[in-house]
Amino acid sequence: MEKKIIDARGLICPKPLILTKSALTELSIGESMTVLIDNETSKQNIEQFLEDNRAAFTTEEENGLFKMTVTKAEGVLSHPEAELYCAPQPKKSHVILFRNDKLGSGPDELRAILIKTFINTIKEVSPLPTALIFYTNGIHLTVEGSAVIGPLKDLESRGVTIMVCGTCLDYFNKKADLRVGKVSNMFAILETLSSAGHVIEP
Repeated sequence: MEKKIIDARGLICPKPLILTKSALTELSIGESMTVLIDNETSKQNIEQFLEDNRAAFTTEEENGLFKMTVTKAEGVLSHPEAELYCAPQPKKSHVILFRNDKLGSGPDELRAILIKTFINTIKEVSPLPTALIFYTNGIHLTVEGSAVIGPLKDLESRGVTIMVCGTCLDYFNKKADLRVGKVSNMFAILETLSSAGHVIEP
């Protein structure tokens, strides 16, 4: 009989585990199948699942593709809850983008209060953002006279990267007045935005 092949390439946990469990359940004792995986985390989780369910297996790796040969040794799975083997996927960090020195719409006084409150509250949220990016009018939050220099320096001391658009600082003639963060360029800003899990723009 032709060996069953479970193609789990491109899938993330728990799908590869669920497919493996389903196929393993259908096998007779002594029968084998092949599982194809291209995800290291899923490979480790499936191996643990197979060990706990006393299935014999070997794993070969070539160019990032894992080929597992699995042989059923027990009639009933002793640990059938495949989903419980999935290691939690790491969350991608977020970035906050400031293009204005005030928040929302309405009277400027209210908007200035809101942006100050927003920045002061960032430290209370977990996890902290990877970076804060300031461009166009947002750069005024990072220069001499800003009411949020202190909170921004506190966030910087906690490991939050603060990036300030150099072109914007030059345009407003504010580069010499920068008090927090590092002068950045559009390439570095775009790279940071592209690698972020999500971007918040207040």
